[in-house]
Amino acid sequence: EVWEALADKNTKVIAQIAPAVRVAIGDHFGYAKGENVMGKLVGVLHRLGFDEVYDTSYGADLTVVEESKEFIERFTSGQKMPLFTSCCPAWSMMAKKLFPDYANCISMALTPMTLTARLIKKQHEKAKVVFIGPCAAKKLEAMRKSVRSEVDFVLTFEELMGLFEAKAVNFADLPDNPEDAFNSASADARGFAASGGVAQAVVNAIKKMDPDREVKVMSAQGLADCKKMMMMAKAGKYNGYLLEGMACPGGCIAGAGTLADPAKSVAMLNKYKNEAAMKVATETPYQDSLDLLHY
Repeated sequence: EVWEALADKNTKVIAQIAPAVRVAIGDHFGYAKGENVMGKLVGVLHRLGFDEVYDTSYGADLTVVEESKEFIERFTSGQKMPLFTSCCPAWSMMAKKLFPDYANCISMALTPMTLTARLIKKQHEKAKVVFIGPCAAKKLEAMRKSVRSEVDFVLTFEELMGLFEAKAVNFADLPDNPEDAFNSASADARGFAASGGVAQAVVNAIKKMDPDREVKVMSAQGLADCKKMMMMAKAGKYNGYLLEGMACPGGCIAGAGTLADPAKSVAMLNKYKNEAAMKVATETPYQDSLDLLHY
């Protein structure tokens, strides 16, 4: 279906890339320090037929802003139960299924994938949006009627490699495209790909919004540990906390649809974060778009 969309000259096809894919590409092709990885990736996507390429980290900044505001409002109003991050669909689905009494504790913030897609569709209403990430569960999220995602297709990193193989793309021979480097997302947004990154991004944003507020955090990686964290929450151990769950051990960088070594990916992700001009999500220039992205 993606090939058919790319072949249709009357259809604009836009890719949005998760930060985890950037580091996975670098690891897979031997870019130990991640040099020019995004420039090469953008170049090859254009060659495959994609008209534009966006960074999902833009949406991650907006998710952080939303979750931070929700946390502040929730506990200012006297709520005691914890707030769960919403970014990982496998984690949030498990929480809803096994702990239905806590379903209303899951943040109402839309995920980076959905927010980025909505930003794209505001500018290109008839375009087809292809999310490229490490997560197989994002396919389910894109189909949820409750989310009303504007994502038309979801490809894992492994499936992206299938596109490369089909067209015999030699990644190393591609020219660098420094002008295509993504510089408009914060370091915290880029850090979403690793376990603990979402919660830390929210903590940093809250410190900017409400410097005197204490934010207690607990995070878990792997669904077995997420379930244990939920059991503790049910026992009242995490009242007032921000709880981050990641279904994959290590976070998104170890997603089911990636071929990269998570340990190497963490080092490359940290370098990617350090390159960001903005550090905290509250610095995003897209905050004013949030009201327009909710229906």
